[in-house]
Amino acid sequence: MGAGTVPDATGSCFFNTFDQTATNDVFKHLVAQFIDPTSTGEQFGIYGTFEVPQNYVGTAVIIPRWTSSATTGNARFEFSYRAIGGDDAESLDQTTFQETVIVTDAAPSAAFERNTPSMALTSGNLAAGDTVEWYFTRKADGNDTIAAAVTLHDLGFSYADA
Repeated sequence: MGAGTVPDATGSCFFNTFDQTATNDVFKHLVAQFIDPTSTGEQFGIYGTFEVPQNYVGTAVIIPRWTSSATTGNARFEFSYRAIGGDDAESLDQTTFQETVIVTDAAPSAAFERNTPSMALTSGNLAAGDTVEWYFTRKADGNDTIAAAVTLHDLGFSYADA
């Protein structure tokens, strides 16, 4: 996540500072807050972009670093993206995603513990220097059973470089 990350128009996902969600008010970094999807029945999330590093070789993985005050149930996340490459070769104005990956992760064992599931991407879809346009959501389906908000602290991109 970065300065160019924005929530969708549903209002069910928004940015605030962690002290607004956490029990303590010491750390005030920006987080993405996803409300309980069972209250709306809709899928919602955040949009963003990143550049694939120049030393990228493969083994692409997205790592959502998230937490919740809830300690029971599962959160279900979806990451949809399209990689755009070349110089004057591909449009950044695409109409479809290239791939969608989904992960289900159990609630933290204690309130606000850090969870870090992995979402493997098709490594061949990406090349060094590509711009990746993405949409990350909390999936509103029967597999997301955490009856509370989920807080996303970071969305990491891991890869092999040699």
